[in-house]
Amino acid sequence: MPLTKKIAEITSKKYNTNITIMGDYEGSNHTSILDNNNGTILVVSDRNQFYFKDRHRNLWLSVLDPFQIDGEQHYPEHGDSYTLNHGVQYSFATKEAIVEMASNYFEKHAD
Repeated sequence: MPLTKKIAEITSKKYNTNITIMGDYEGSNHTSILDNNNGTILVVSDRNQFYFKDRHRNLWLSVLDPFQIDGEQHYPEHGDSYTLNHGVQYSFATKEAIVEMASNYFEKHAD
């Protein structure tokens, strides 16, 4: 299934009351779907930046901009992971992989 169709499907389903959808993927620059019980979230910004955060606060990003950790500059590539001092892991994945993770998670909460 094409990526845009899959995102539109995820953000238009009926879910249990613990799931909140903010924005409209086809009509908004920012769309997200959130599990209010544990903070799991998928965010799509400007149709090309994706991230998925699980209940353990681990984060998968499609954004490949350089960033700093402890004063050191990093240039992430898909498949790279960085663990911060407080234990949260940042991983870099494709948009498709991020949407698939989110779809698998939120499908369990479909009404």
